[in-house]
This record gives sequence, structure tokens and C-alpha cells, in this order.
Amino acid sequence: MKYFTPEELKPSEKTLNMIRQIAHCYKSIQVNGQRYIVCLN
Repeated sequence: MKYFTPEELKPSEKTLNMIRQIAHCYKSIQVNGQRYIVCLN
């Protein structure tokens, strides 16, 4: 079985940068079984 991403499904560089910024800012922590999302900005 081949694993690949077709060219038409690859996100643009602009989209990737936006995802990176969100991933850098927002972190998820788990306390006593509860999951919280915090912004480190």
C-alpha cells in the first residue's frame, strides 16, 4: 500500500504558517482528567 499526499491536497505555505502560529500560541494541558486550552501569547 502506498502512502502519499497528492499535490492538489497539499496546503499552501500561507496556510502552513497560520497553523504553525496557532500551534505555537495554544497549548493543551490536562489537570485531574480535565483538558484545558490556554493561549501563551
